Amino acid sequence: MWNCQEADKEYIHDKTTIDAMICRASHTGSSFEGQISEYHNNGILVQGELIESEIVGGYGRILFEVSQSLQDDVDLTNIYLIATLTWDQSITPSLSGRHDITGEGIVVTVKSGIGTTRSYRIQGEYK
Repeated sequence: MWNCQEADKEYIHDKTTIDAMICRASHTGSSFEGQISEYHNNGILVQGELIESEIVGGYGRILFEVSQSLQDDVDLTNIYLIATLTWDQSITPSLSGRHDITGEGIVVTVKSGIGTTRSYRIQGEYK
């Protein structure tokens, strides 16, 4: 007979943040690192250490600033995105394929292992 128990705390993953994200014009080309900004649920930018329990209900923004001189080589309307996650997180919609991150960009949702979520707006611009 099976006996169900609660999972040990070390196996419960509530992390909903993206650790890092890069974009590339091609699979083998140069990569550009996105600047991640995290916001509390009241829209205030998180300053200092990021504590998961304090950002519940908030959102994130990832901005890729690509040099204007690279505009002919890096098309932000047709870009690959690669995210660094931890544990048992997932992103929807999927980052597979190419994406247009100009203008309003795209919005993705990160889901933790326990089902909590956090949204990110991903945008790119030439500077």
